[in-house]
Amino acid sequence: MTMTAARIVDVIYDAAHRHFEGAVEFFSPGLPVPLRIDITLPAAQSIGHQALVRGLITAAERKILRS
Repeated sequence: MTMTAARIVDVIYDAAHRHFEGAVEFFSPGLPVPLRIDITLPAAQSIGHQALVRGLITAAERKILRS
């Protein structure tokens, strides 16, 4: 079983477009450097912290699987 850790980096809210922009880094023992995925997540500014974290990580995982 491969252990993977994730870290959310540089999150900002773009009020004009009503979405969050950020990056998620995935760490795994086999990777020489973290895998960094840029994400845009449409959401209201009032979204809860846990929902925002879950949304960013899920969107990053989906983006990895699509490529």
